[in-house]
Amino acid sequence: MPHVEIHEDAIRVDTSWNEKELVKAIPGSRWKADDKMWTVPLTMVACSQLKGQFPKTLEVGPLLTQWVWDQYNTRVKPSLELREQFTGDRFRSMDDRLYDFQRFGVAWLVKAGSGLLGDEMGTGKTIQVLSAMNFLDEDDNDAVLPALVIAPNSVKANWAKEAATWLPQATPYVLTGTATAKAKLIAAAAKDPTALVITNFESTHRLSRLSGYGSIRLIRCVTCDKTYGVPGIKPAQCDVHPRPLNDIPFRTVVVDEAHRIKDPKAKQTRATWALGSGASVQRRWALTGTPLANDPSDLWSIMHFVAPDEYPTKSKFVDLYCLLAWNVHGGMDVVGINPERRDEFYKIFDPRFRRMPKALVLQQLPPKIRQTRLVEMTPKQRKAYDEVQSRLATRLADGSILVAKSDLSAQIRLLQLASSYCIVDYHDAPDDPTQWTVELAEPSPKLDEFMAVLDELGDRPVVVAAEQRRLIELAAARLDKTQISYGLITGQVDAYERQRALEQFQAGRLRCLLFTLKAGGTGLTMTAADTMIRLQRSWSMIDNKQGEDRVHRIGSEIHEAINIIDIVTEGTVEEAQVTRLYEKSMRLDEITRDRATLLKAGRSIVHLDDEENKIMNSFLGEA
Repeated sequence: MPHVEIHEDAIRVDTSWNEKELVKAIPGSRWKADDKMWTVPLTMVACSQLKGQFPKTLEVGPLLTQWVWDQYNTRVKPSLELREQFTGDRFRSMDDRLYDFQRFGVAWLVKAGSGLLGDEMGTGKTIQVLSAMNFLDEDDNDAVLPALVIAPNSVKANWAKEAATWLPQATPYVLTGTATAKAKLIAAAAKDPTALVITNFESTHRLSRLSGYGSIRLIRCVTCDKTYGVPGIKPAQCDVHPRPLNDIPFRTVVVDEAHRIKDPKAKQTRATWALGSGASVQRRWALTGTPLANDPSDLWSIMHFVAPDEYPTKSKFVDLYCLLAWNVHGGMDVVGINPERRDEFYKIFDPRFRRMPKALVLQQLPPKIRQTRLVEMTPKQRKAYDEVQSRLATRLADGSILVAKSDLSAQIRLLQLASSYCIVDYHDAPDDPTQWTVELAEPSPKLDEFMAVLDELGDRPVVVAAEQRRLIELAAARLDKTQISYGLITGQVDAYERQRALEQFQAGRLRCLLFTLKAGGTGLTMTAADTMIRLQRSWSMIDNKQGEDRVHRIGSEIHEAINIIDIVTEGTVEEAQVTRLYEKSMRLDEITRDRATLLKAGRSIVHLDDEENKIMNSFLGEA
């Protein structure tokens, strides 16, 4: 009969030899040969997992029993009580500028300690976090500063702007410019106990050491590791050597749009983990309305940042809680949550997660009205598309040859050709195919339809989104010819010009705002428009949802409806892409449970039913 009790800073598990596989399956479990015992992390999650592995035979020692009750009463129970509340008289005195649901969100952040705030896009997660920091900072014994915010590049300035309103005692340090400029800002922040350092994901691995993951080897210099350090490796090249941000004693670390750290192998992810696990850090808050990009395994990396002791290893998390299925290539794909352990998963996940759908808490927002405009390819566009699909190569009208070197590159070329015709740029190397690039070019039936839609809308402001920058540039050229005013938000536009274009559009001085989903799809407010025209979709469900919620968020209540117009090319891979994206959306609902939340509150779920019907119809060949 297994027996568990606190041993030092872990849980000791005494069990018979034939039950070792059950203990071994628990994330973070270790066999200590010298002491001849198993240990698991001292967390509420591990306690739930032990109960799941030994539902009828587990004996719990008195020290662990008392610890569990203390944890439950001080953190878990208050968090669970607050995670679903969104209206009422409680916390009315907190800040009258906040909506009721935001006040409950602030209270939840305070009680949860560290957690994932998953409110849907456009509900004000930024001001909830800043308000929670302000609330905590009023108690000198519970300081939150200095603090670090890791966010997309496009919203760094917005964090500083909102901090001036909601956390005025903080001094924002937005890390921009050259490496020298950033170093000066970090040096100043290190001396400032009120510092709120704001940086972007892409900079983290240059400003912080890296955490380990799996079998990925960390490069070490001789200074950090005299035994295994590599001679000649400088501190700047060492993965474990402290970098500038590691020297600041952050009390709070916030990750905005936390789905950006879904890949545990990425350096920016492992740098974020390292910053969150600093000895001085007391709170780790992750913010994203779309915690899944593809399947539930994406969630592990975010939760490893939020609570690293509770989510120590990804492989065992997947083994316990993910449903696997064979794919067409003979490998295994995660297709959902393991139904046999679904209740246990929610039990460990829910105390660290709060989610408020817009349909529940912002009923004043207008409905989304979706419309699909189908277009046909031009004859030469269709010829090139069909030949690339069947032979991975085609000869273009100018005599150049477009080649797809693999099935993956073929999919990219097919999406390009579904949007417009293409040209091959040889870059003065006609004999070296590795130097060639393929660029979108006119004609484009999508852009013909785009201009027709603009004509139908009269003078109404419109935002226009696409996956590829070149298509946005072709759309801008069309607008130049017709003298329609517009602004651009792409990776080629600097931060100042992006912000200027956004402000002019919001002020009504521009008719159109054109953006790529990567550059402008997160954190920005484009509520001056009631219509979004999507020229392309990303394969990422997150990018698409984030993009359309630039216009459907707090502030869009001035409109009667938000129109999402998708321009799709008939008979192309784009039609299958739409179906695949709806399927990913339903996997997201397994985690967020928006459908169940809305049903419980007596609200409409028609928009969710529509998505499910499209998936089912596609499987039956009706879509």
